[in-house]
Formats: sequence, C-alpha cells, structure tokens
Amino acid sequence: MRTLTIPLSGHLLVAHLAAYGLGFLLDAGGEDAFVGHDPLSLEMEPHVVTNATVDRATQLVRESAVECESAVEADLQPGQSGNARQPVIWARATALSRAAPALSRRETVLDTAERENAGVAVALIAGLGAPAAWSGDRPQRGATQLDGVMGNYTSDFVRGVLRRARPEAATAHVGLLEQAWMGAAEQAATYDKTLWSPPRSRVDLVHQWLAALGLSLLPVAQHTRKPAVTPCWWRDREGSGVTLPVLETPVSVPRMRSLLQLPELLAPNARVLAPAAARLRALGIRELVSFSRVDQPGKQSVTFNFARGRRVDL
Repeated sequence: MRTLTIPLSGHLLVAHLAAYGLGFLLDAGGEDAFVGHDPLSLEMEPHVVTNATVDRATQLVRESAVECESAVEADLQPGQSGNARQPVIWARATALSRAAPALSRRETVLDTAERENAGVAVALIAGLGAPAAWSGDRPQRGATQLDGVMGNYTSDFVRGVLRRARPEAATAHVGLLEQAWMGAAEQAATYDKTLWSPPRSRVDLVHQWLAALGLSLLPVAQHTRKPAVTPCWWRDREGSGVTLPVLETPVSVPRMRSLLQLPELLAPNARVLAPAAARLRALGIRELVSFSRVDQPGKQSVTFNFARGRRVDL
C-alpha cells in the first residue's frame, strides 16, 4: 500500500475535498482506496492509501477530465462565446425562466452520461445539485451549499472552476503529481478559484479539479417544497459552514460516503453535544474540523469562501 498525500493543509476545505475526489476516482476505477489524515502532523493533511501506482492514479485523473468534457462544456445556447456561454449543469440558475430549460437540458446530459457509463460525470453533476425549477423565484435552492461561486450572469462554478481546471487534469503529468503526493511539490502558482479556502490561497488546477470531484461524496438531496440538503453543512444564528471528520485510521470510500451523511456532523458551528460526540467516537471519529462560511456581498450577487478550519476534539 502507498500513501498519496494531498499537498495542502487540512485546515483548508479544498484539501479534504481533493482527497475525497482522488479516493472517489480510485474507487470508481476498481482500485482499493482509503481516505484518512496524517495523525502526526499539526496540519492534518488528508491522504489516500491505495495499492494503485501513481501512474494508475494519474491515468484515472486524465480519464475523468476526458469523460466529463461534454457535460462540463455543454451550453444552454450552443455557439456562444465568452461570458455569453451559459452552462447546462450550472446549479445556481438566477431566474425561473432559465431554471426550467436548464433542468430539462440537464436531464438530457445526465441521460447521455448514464447511457455511456460515464459514472464520474454523473457523480459530479449530483454533487453540484440541480436548478430547482419547482422553487418559484428561488431556483438556487436546489444547489449545493458548497458552491461559493454563486456569481452573476458572467460567473459560476462551471465557468470559474470546472472549465479552467478540466483541461489541466486531462493532461496531468505523472511526474508532477508524484512529487505533489509524495511531499516534494513546490507551492502552486494558481490561486484557488473554488473558494473552499481563504482568499489568495494557492492550489494547482489539477487539485482544484479533484476537489470538484470530491462533491461526489456529498451529493445534494433534493426536496420539492424546501431547500435541498447538502451533507455536512450547518447553519445557526452565528452563520453557516461545513463540518468534516478527521480520520486517523483511513476508511474505504463507501464508508467515507456513509460517515459524511451522519446527522451528528450538522452540529451548528461544531458545538457537538455529549450524546452526538459519543456516537461519533463509537464510529472511530475522535476529532472534527469545522469550516465557517464567509459571505462576500457584491452589487450583483453574493459570493462566499470558507475560512480556515477549527479542530474540535470529541
């Protein structure tokens, strides 16, 4: 078994999501994969333990980018360019008039992906959520609460993150990824566009792509009469954020997916009550890390990023 360490601090939400994405790809590719954290590091870097070689992991990263190309690049109005392009799978439609056709086209994209056995594309779209056309004038209620690139008519998660990072993932260099995962990488030159970290954090595009695929372990549960539910996302009077488990003993990807659905992780601002803490300890979770959402209101939209995480001992 080898350990592939995400070259980012575990105090950044983007690091955990990148580990989830890498684990998901390995598992989907038929490789054993276990997600955990470095128990001896103050930065608790997430890692993936696997029998797969770095060559095999890199191959799966490339294949995921190729597989997702048609879904990521699909536009509501083909033939447009620049900011006029409106992605089909954008989960945060800003008007009901756009949400309804987007939902219909999105179902077509999903049908095509399922017919072609493009499981990675299906999982990515599920993680983004859907334009909830049944939610009246608030279609964004169907989207994941992790999508900080809410933007306006010229900005969204697909154009801001997926379309930037996917080409880099499609040509991922095995040597560079080996250096990164084995702890010999230099600081990335690219700023994190996912907003799953404080402003001006640096994350290379391949790991931004992996982080986006990490949403596959946090699929959005849709409801017809109330906002969709994002796993691990909480809200209270003081704000909102995400709470994730810190795993000293790596767990398989299916078990990781189950752990992330635990209602105990929805404790507001990680104030875990004694019964919930006892249940989490019984499941092998001794510590949590909580990331508060930081709103950044603008003239045309509200964007947000996630602050550095706070560790919570159980």
